[in-house]
Amino acid sequence: MQKFIQLGEGYGDVFELEALIQNNHQRIKSGIYLHVEGKPSTFILVMAPVRGNFQALYTIYQGIPMTSKSRQKYKIINENLEKYNISKVEMTTRDPGDFHDRTQYFQYMLGVLRLNNLIPPLS
Repeated sequence: MQKFIQLGEGYGDVFELEALIQNNHQRIKSGIYLHVEGKPSTFILVMAPVRGNFQALYTIYQGIPMTSKSRQKYKIINENLEKYNISKVEMTTRDPGDFHDRTQYFQYMLGVLRLNNLIPPLS
């Protein structure tokens, strides 16, 4: 079972993510950016499954600005991924606004991530 766990907002989310990477880098499978044109990107930190099939997917939901002026969060995350040799994937996805609510968007993304072999299939 994969579960999205949303981190805080503002710069607090990046500091939480940075601590997660530093303290759990041995459990991290990958970092995934989900880009939507003209909107801030979403970032997902994919953890290895624990205790059976539970897999945490820590996310910064639409909190990574991608304009040329404000890419500081993107830079901080990438530096941490590189420091611990964690693979990074970047992909373009549907706009979360296309969905009725955030839960539907996350269900859609679970399917996309499974189809692209970025997380394991349901078992």
